[in-house]
Amino acid sequence: MSKSFYDWVKKSSHLALLCLTVSGCASHNPEATAEKISKLGRLQAAEIKGGKFVLRVYYRFDSPGKPLRIYLEGDGRAWLSRSRASRNPSPKNPVALKLAAQDVGENVMYIARPCQYVFFSKNPKCKYPYWTHKRFAPEIIDSVSAVIDIGKKRARANQLEIIGFSGGGAVAILTAARRSDVASIRTLAGNLDHKAWTRHHQIDPLNGSLNAADVAEKVAHIPQTHYVGSRDEIIGSYVAESFRSKTLKDACIKIQVISGVSHTKGWEQVWPDLLRTPVPDC
Repeated sequence: MSKSFYDWVKKSSHLALLCLTVSGCASHNPEATAEKISKLGRLQAAEIKGGKFVLRVYYRFDSPGKPLRIYLEGDGRAWLSRSRASRNPSPKNPVALKLAAQDVGENVMYIARPCQYVFFSKNPKCKYPYWTHKRFAPEIIDSVSAVIDIGKKRARANQLEIIGFSGGGAVAILTAARRSDVASIRTLAGNLDHKAWTRHHQIDPLNGSLNAADVAEKVAHIPQTHYVGSRDEIIGSYVAESFRSKTLKDACIKIQVISGVSHTKGWEQVWPDLLRTPVPDC
């Protein structure tokens, strides 16, 4: 990492945090908001074809050969109401992108979920089921994993550190379960057992989606920490606990409740400290 970049971080960190947490930096245009946030983190934009989808990514590869830290976005604006799906799932508040923009690590790559931020003309497969009940479909995981492969190759990385917010937490687990290069997993408000989640809220099941809890045993050997906001009324700690209960070996799995944090608010303030906290040593 160059000295000039550290100088830039030192001078602009207070401005970046302010811009990420107040409405003065917000935009009614999700794409414009994402561009502003990515520039604060010195992240370059790209659209990468992986499987059936073209995904928007933001990345910074400063140290070829070092581990690559992957950030996976949440479900975005999946629903307009309890019964009405959104026409475009691009998030107005891209929590995972905000976290990636704060990360001063050497190799960072943010991956939006399929159908977020990319014109549907480039993504003819984008239909509302892919951000509602099929949000964790096998082809979704295939696409994300394929894009990770491309990013890993470009960064010349050997290992991955995967971080997922909300539904991105499920994608993190499902992706890690089919790979052998994941060194650690962190999730924030992760939907790690969507069956437990839909039962709790008495909403329709996510038919057509894979469930992270079903592969809990496959990733049990990977050091992982799952953070839950104490004020999160959408995904409570019972989801992470249900995930952990599905594995016979939980020495590598830590669940931590973060005081004062809701589902979408407060994560960017605590993230620098959480990122410095080691995952379980197992």
